[in-house]
Amino acid sequence: MIKQDRARRTHELLLDATAAEFVRFGYMGANLQRVAEEARMTKGALYAHFASKRLLAKALTAPFEHTWHELPAEAEQSDAPPVEKLRLLAVRLAERLQTDLRFRAGFHLASESARAHGRLPSVAQDLHGSVSSLTTQARQQGQLTGFQEPERLGNLLPALMFGVYYSTPDCRMDRFSELVCTAWWQALGGGQHVLAAREHCLPTPCHPA
Repeated sequence: MIKQDRARRTHELLLDATAAEFVRFGYMGANLQRVAEEARMTKGALYAHFASKRLLAKALTAPFEHTWHELPAEAEQSDAPPVEKLRLLAVRLAERLQTDLRFRAGFHLASESARAHGRLPSVAQDLHGSVSSLTTQARQQGQLTGFQEPERLGNLLPALMFGVYYSTPDCRMDRFSELVCTAWWQALGGGQHVLAAREHCLPTPCHPA
């Protein structure tokens, strides 16, 4: 039992170290020696857990994709009005990306792989579908105006998620959810629900000159 617990802790530590490496350097730039050192193990011990970088990446992307699909489903199945579901969807995804390093690594890897193959990430396409469906429902119930088109909002939330992620330094990820949700609230016409915006909304460099 003690041996199993130690192996489990080592496995979890390894996944955390791998997630940090992929988020910082991407798949191609990730170095397994650095991962092993961060996890306080030898490279040989790392390979005893995962035989390749590809399998390490899969250990992060598979649970990410499952959760990414699960969160929109939970929002859609709630009893809230459609426009509130649209807000809830953005909040849950943005907060998860902000606070969960492994989830963020899966997001990063999925995006990177799609771009390398010249296509949109499947998670972006799925999010587009969820937003478009909820927007249609909100319009039918008079909660959104004709200007707020399903196709437009369906494109906007994925663009905000990916755009803010790639324009935000890692040291400023503590504001990721705020930046995404403030812009999303404004798109939904919900400015009254937004706390007064900070004077400077855009991400600032980690080390100003």
